[in-house]
Amino acid sequence: MTIGHQVLLRGTGVRFPCAEGDTLLRAALRAGVGLSYECNSGACGSCRYELLEGEVRTRWTEAPGLSARDRRKGRRLACQSEPVTDCVVDLSAVPEPAPHRPIRQAAQLREVRHLTHDMAEFVFTAEKHAAFSAGQYAMLALPGGVERAYSMSNLGNCSREWKFVVKRSPDGQATSILFDSMDLGAAIELDGPYGQAYFRAGDDRDIVCVAGGSGLGAMVSVVLGAAAQADASERTVHLFCGGRAPRDLHIPEAMAMAERRLRALHVHTAVSEPGAADSGSHQGFVHEAVVAELGDEVPEFTYYAAGPPAMTDALARALVLDGGLAADRLHFDRFS
Repeated sequence: MTIGHQVLLRGTGVRFPCAEGDTLLRAALRAGVGLSYECNSGACGSCRYELLEGEVRTRWTEAPGLSARDRRKGRRLACQSEPVTDCVVDLSAVPEPAPHRPIRQAAQLREVRHLTHDMAEFVFTAEKHAAFSAGQYAMLALPGGVERAYSMSNLGNCSREWKFVVKRSPDGQATSILFDSMDLGAAIELDGPYGQAYFRAGDDRDIVCVAGGSGLGAMVSVVLGAAAQADASERTVHLFCGGRAPRDLHIPEAMAMAERRLRALHVHTAVSEPGAADSGSHQGFVHEAVVAELGDEVPEFTYYAAGPPAMTDALARALVLDGGLAADRLHFDRFS
């Protein structure tokens, strides 16, 4: 990419370059400017802003992250805006950007490990490095011009290895490519890392990780991140995994290693399909399992969550609105 235009955040003096074809959001993050966002794909609306001067090209004009009221007020999404001139925008920066700046790089598919009937871990080897925080995600540009966000299921490493747990979607264009069309050695473009729901190493509270479906990958990464800390033996972790039926659940072997390093690792499973739960699983939704297991202790933990919006929304209501948890102790990125 070539340097295209300059973007100025009104009232801050913060200015950053945006390469041709890059979005306002990604360019800011590449420059080390922290902005409010979650999905990076137009669905959540967290990166709304107002364009005060200049011109942008909109990638997805019907992105659901903007309401009808937002559109009437002229608001836009930073993740869908490509500056075509120098711009001045009204967009708040966050005080502490994520530790790693995202970069674009080539990657090759090295291995596919099938985990359940419809879920697999895809292992890519990148061209440059694998620098990311536990719980973050990357944007994968797949053959055919399809781009999707997937969370890493491993830790940052020097082996240039990026692992992603992916659940097949019946009508999903991206998962059809990954499961059916890509051979080992196939090349993609990997852009990352992104995400605000990364493991906060400086928070010494015990933690709870809540995974729905392929959200398992991100939560495994967080558990491994906690286990890799020098104070791991002083920390207790609860991992909750939810699925429709027992065949949807998978507990990675890496959890045994994490358990040896942590003070305690408690793994809980929840099955939502009526009558499908076995004796070791909670019958119901995974957010209900969290409340049932932790009870009055809900406010004492820091929480990380990954899964479909219905799950993360229900969890936020149960923990923050009903359970008294401080909102800043629940970390998740909202995906559609």
